[in-house]
Amino acid sequence: MLRLFEIPLFLPKGKRIHPSMGSVFHGALMEHLPSELAGALHRESLRPYSQCVFFDRETGPVWRLGTMSDRIAQALLFGLEEGGSIFLRQKGYEVHLGEIRFVQECSFEDLADMAFGAETVPYEAMVSFLSPTSFKREGRYLLFPEVRLILQSLLMRWNAFCPDIRIEDEGLLETLTSHTAMTRYQLQSSVFALERQRITGFQGHVSLRFGGTDAMRRILVLLTMFAPFSGIGIKTALGMGAVQTSFFESGRE
Repeated sequence: MLRLFEIPLFLPKGKRIHPSMGSVFHGALMEHLPSELAGALHRESLRPYSQCVFFDRETGPVWRLGTMSDRIAQALLFGLEEGGSIFLRQKGYEVHLGEIRFVQECSFEDLADMAFGAETVPYEAMVSFLSPTSFKREGRYLLFPEVRLILQSLLMRWNAFCPDIRIEDEGLLETLTSHTAMTRYQLQSSVFALERQRITGFQGHVSLRFGGTDAMRRILVLLTMFAPFSGIGIKTALGMGAVQTSFFESGRE
């Protein structure tokens, strides 16, 4: 099952949330999991969850978590007691947790049915980056999103966590990339501080227009629908690459 949920955060007076604190919350989260599970997750290159913290203008500080397996969802929810608190060891204070709110919950099959069974298929999507996002190529972090890297990130995660509905074919990534155009963007550089490292990425939103055959557009829609659960780019388990997506039925001028 795919699950996306949010938890309101109540910080001590005078403290503010920052997206870079996603790594601090991740460390605290691992302390709430059984040691064997936390150790196993640490060794995995692709982790079956994503998480981030951000400030919402309506609700205030929010912790968002996306899970891609029932086992991980159950472990996280068991460790995060609603109405309880979590201790941020690196900050030296506790943060109280509000009511857990499920944003979306569905199976991989349900998501595929929504994409491939719909009567009409959107031609355009907006991807909003909620936390600093980046990709790494040839040892360097990228300051700007590229369509190919976005799709590669999503394809890799979908196939890793949904082996029963694999999306693969020779040259598929190149074909999908050639039929996807970035038509608009509103981005700014954003720094994610990770221990002694500072990664400069980007935040904001981009619009992607889908072309090609009906089947191609449905694959692109499916991957974009999957993005909020998995995140995009590097270090999504530590708080980077969190996204929201929305769709438009026809291409806008």
